[in-house]
Amino acid sequence: MTETVPQWLISGFARSSSNLGATASRGDLEALATQLAQVWSAPERCYHNLTHLKDTLENVEFLAEQARDIEALRLAAWFHGAIFDVSPDAIAQGLGGIDILASARFAAEKLESVGMPRETVAKVVALIESLYQHKSNEDIDAQVLSDADLAVLAADPEDYLDYLRLIRQEYHAYSDAEFRQTRLSIIVSLLARPQLFYTHMASTWEEPARENIRAEQERLLKAGGLPAESPQTHQPGDFSEDSEVSSKKISIPAEGRKSAVGFQAPVVTQPAATPATDTTAEPATRLTQALTPSPTDSTDTEEVNPLAPIDDADLGSSLENVEEIMDTMVIKALKPEESLLKPMSDPKK
Repeated sequence: MTETVPQWLISGFARSSSNLGATASRGDLEALATQLAQVWSAPERCYHNLTHLKDTLENVEFLAEQARDIEALRLAAWFHGAIFDVSPDAIAQGLGGIDILASARFAAEKLESVGMPRETVAKVVALIESLYQHKSNEDIDAQVLSDADLAVLAADPEDYLDYLRLIRQEYHAYSDAEFRQTRLSIIVSLLARPQLFYTHMASTWEEPARENIRAEQERLLKAGGLPAESPQTHQPGDFSEDSEVSSKKISIPAEGRKSAVGFQAPVVTQPAATPATDTTAEPATRLTQALTPSPTDSTDTEEVNPLAPIDDADLGSSLENVEEIMDTMVIKALKPEESLLKPMSDPKK
C-alpha cells in the first residue's frame, strides 16, 4: 500500500530549503520535496521507505537541542537514503542497499539546482557523508544525525523484531545463509564499538540497543549462522541508519527513541572459488537496516505536524486550511509538553 505524503512534510522541506538560502520559488522547492518523497516510497523499500524518512526527521527533532544547524540536519535526513538499490544485480555486485556517498552527490546536484549557496550545500553533503561507516565524529551535528539514524537499535524488543522482518523482506535477494552471515558480520562490528550513540540525549539508548543486538546474534547463531569472527577480520562498512518502508514508533516517548535507522554492512571477505594470486577483497556488501517498522502503512489523507513552526505561506494558502491551522495552534498552546515528546508522523510506524 502506498503511503500518503502529508503536506506538512513537503512544506517542511521547502521551509528548511528557503531558510538555508535556496532562491527557487516555493512551488519549485515543494516539487523537489515531492520528487524525493516518491523516491522514498518506491515499492522495493520495505523498511527504508517514507516512514523511515519521517522517523529519522522525528529523531532529529528530538535531539535538536544539541544541534547547531537544525535546518541542514533536516535536509541531510531527507537526502541520506535517496540512492537505494536492492535488485539481484546490485546484491550480486555487493552494492545492495543505500549508497550514502551517491546520495550525498545527488543532494549536491539537487540543492545547487534550487539556488542554495555552495557553502551550505557543502555542509549538508558533509553531514550525509558522515553516515558512511558511522565513524566517530567530533562535529555535534554529525553526531545528532548518526544517533537519529541508529535509533532503531534501541527499539523495544517487539519493534526490533518487526524491523528485522522488514529488513529481511527488503533484502529478499539474499539467500538465508548469506543474510545470516552478513547480519552477523554487522553485529560483530557494532558490538566492538566503544559506543553506539554520541549525544547526551541519546546516551540512554546504549544498553537497550546492545541488548537487542546481542539477542539477534544469539538467534542467528542458533539458526545456523556462521560463528561470529573477530571484528578485525572485517572492514567496517557504512551504517547509514535511515533507510525506509514502514516503521513503528518505539514505545518509550519519554526517552525519545523513535524509529528510523538503517545501516550498510561491513565488508565480508569471500573466499575465492579457485586459488588466486589477487588478494583484493570483494566489494563491500551493503545490508541496510532501519529503525522501527510498522505492519501497516498509514492511510491517513492528512497529517498535522505539531512541531513545525507556523509558515506564513501555509497560513494564506486557502480558507479551508484556517480551521486546521487554528486547531494546530491550540494544540501547541495547550499541550507544549506533549509536543516535545510526540513524533511528527503517524503513530503507526
